[in-house]
Amino acid sequence: MAQPQPRGGGGEGEQVPVQGKEAAPAHQGPIKYGDAFEVKGELAGQPIAPRDAAAMRAAEEQVEGVPVPQESGGGFSVGGFMEQAAQYNEALGAVQPGQASDAAANKGVNVTQDAVAGGRIVTEFVAGQAVGQYAVADEAPAEQAKAAAGSEGGAGAGGATAARHT
Repeated sequence: MAQPQPRGGGGEGEQVPVQGKEAAPAHQGPIKYGDAFEVKGELAGQPIAPRDAAAMRAAEEQVEGVPVPQESGGGFSVGGFMEQAAQYNEALGAVQPGQASDAAANKGVNVTQDAVAGGRIVTEFVAGQAVGQYAVADEAPAEQAKAAAGSEGGAGAGGATAARHT
């Protein structure tokens, strides 16, 4: 089903139709944390910066099994979204290449995972505020048996891990 498309020349203050809602003003200015995530305080007003995005990607990669879904055909990736927002903000001139937001530089970026029955809950944080949370299912028993048979030394030790990048 097609989404309504904006009409007109894309001028400043143009109204963009949103399905099921009144027309909202087109987004102008840098993409700030508060525009994209349910965060508060100092973080909400800061533009998403390139170093923040790089730190989130690195944190995602440090937690084994945390997918970086956009590259592997899956769903949403906080780090991937942050990279795109940072590129937009750079093009706009709102942030410089290699810049970090004050909140992320001072309080860090990290990814945690907590074991739950059947899998784990992964939570991604910027400056101590959650910007993403999702469930990752354990491997199916048949897949676990294949992995154990194919690896030397049998099944490895499991457990929750956490990565912190500041």
